[in-house]
Amino acid sequence: MSDTEPERLRRGDAALLTFFCLLLFGYSLVGGRPLSMHEAVLPQTSREMYADHDWVIPKNGGRPWLENPPLPQWITVGVASLIGHCDEVWIVRIPPAIMGTLSVLLVAWMASVWFGRVQGLLSGLILATMHEFAQYSWLAEDEIFLCTLVTAAVAAFVRLELVRPGGTTSEPTHFFARRSGSMLLLFVALGCTNLAKGLIFGTAMAVIPIAGYLLWNRDLKRILPYFWCWGWLTYVTIAVAWPVAAWLRYPDVTDLWAFDHVGRLNGKYEDISQPVWYYAKVLPGLIAPWTPLAFAGLCLSRRTAFSEVRSPERFLWCWAILPPLVFSIPHGKHHHYLLHVLSPWAVLAVPALIRFREWILSWPERTRRPINSVVTLSIPGAIAIWVFAQRLPGPEWLRPALVAAWTIGSVAFSWGVGHRSGQIAAATLFSGLLIAFCTGHSLAGAFFDQCRFDAAFFRQVRDAVPADAQLCVNGDFPARMEDFRVLFSMNDRTKSLFNLTFLADERLRRDEIYLITRHADRLTLANYGEADVILQSERTRREKSPEDRLTLFHLKFRDDLVRLPTDHVRVSPMQAMAREDGPYLR
Repeated sequence: MSDTEPERLRRGDAALLTFFCLLLFGYSLVGGRPLSMHEAVLPQTSREMYADHDWVIPKNGGRPWLENPPLPQWITVGVASLIGHCDEVWIVRIPPAIMGTLSVLLVAWMASVWFGRVQGLLSGLILATMHEFAQYSWLAEDEIFLCTLVTAAVAAFVRLELVRPGGTTSEPTHFFARRSGSMLLLFVALGCTNLAKGLIFGTAMAVIPIAGYLLWNRDLKRILPYFWCWGWLTYVTIAVAWPVAAWLRYPDVTDLWAFDHVGRLNGKYEDISQPVWYYAKVLPGLIAPWTPLAFAGLCLSRRTAFSEVRSPERFLWCWAILPPLVFSIPHGKHHHYLLHVLSPWAVLAVPALIRFREWILSWPERTRRPINSVVTLSIPGAIAIWVFAQRLPGPEWLRPALVAAWTIGSVAFSWGVGHRSGQIAAATLFSGLLIAFCTGHSLAGAFFDQCRFDAAFFRQVRDAVPADAQLCVNGDFPARMEDFRVLFSMNDRTKSLFNLTFLADERLRRDEIYLITRHADRLTLANYGEADVILQSERTRREKSPEDRLTLFHLKFRDDLVRLPTDHVRVSPMQAMAREDGPYLR
């Protein structure tokens, strides 16, 4: 290693980051927070894939769910296969925790090869404790899988362009000429970004900062090597493999992809249409609690970014700013789309954090005594908690417990952050954030989560329905994905009905069944038989009235009910995702 080359991460550093991430992200396995509606999609489709071994078509209640490629399902099923079953929340939350950890390690590696070991460690820890990143490393959703793939593609480019001496100047420029293994790795990584979430979306998230950086440098000799026949052929092969396989099984899946992807561009997909300034509004909250330091770091790096060609700062600016700018143009926007660009903000925050600590250490020693924090932090914070916490749900002991935790924590935090030892300061800072994140996770699950009452209802249903009885779930909820959560919470014998007209399905050869649906559906059930309420959720997610609450009915069918064949009924990909109405049996 030359004198000018920064010291990279050591194995012990990687082990430390891994341990921290698994503590933080793995807390979701035991934190007690129930599945949300959106979070249940991946667990339920993985559960059905685990059962039917159909590796191409994810399903919900036996119906195709072709919104996204199935790499997250493959990984989830792989983990579940090691455990032996795929029907518990803690199992399906293992893969996201692993994916989040991998992303942190990749970012820490990139930062260390640019700026050194300390900045690499801090970059990884800051990314792990960003609000949005921690949330999606907790949740069993597709987003963190794509985030890891995008980060891996960017890391492959960094290894190729910003780590090797001379970058790509040693690569051939002929379109058909052989390139290095590092170049091939980049195209493989880009192809893999199409194996999770929407088609092309992940590739764009990786290519936009790469292309912006190359064009900003205006060096044709470094751009031409990326125009490579075999690299792009490799990319296309990986990228189209699953879409082609899905299209061969469901040719009309193209209608769904056109609706979802084109609709995001032209505004026809109105559910996620947002104004052009949406990302500028939500970004500060996504990178919290590091928002001030991240923007300060952006300002600190501006001179280097604009003056030094091929500088890491220039690439970080492209990565942090260009994707949000480009994705502000389409009508369709969502805060989790920015999950894939949190990494550069974490790296940018480190210099500002270091300067902030140096500023604190420059204070007179008497002003840095921990006892001072009682007046400056503990008392004002305790008063604020006592006033505002009375509006929050929860037991009587919650407010005094929060006040006591804040008082003790603020003093300990002030002692650690102001300590002369950088290791003690960092350990105090990130241990405090770890405790705060995990505490917030448990409190939210116990007292604030909208799904906690439904989770209790599902447990009651499992106990109330006899083992030999048929339990059905109405899949036609106003929130179309609600049935994922219900199905995953029930046993494998639970049957999903696409809508209530399928109560007349001739294959449902029972005199009576148990059915989970909304309380408002009792009037419709009267057309099929006598329906009695057995159980009802105390409060259902986003309910507008008690009529929206999940309810367990015991339905005794009418003797004269006409049963209808369903062998001819096909649920299209558009219908499965409620982009089109139907099918109906009557």
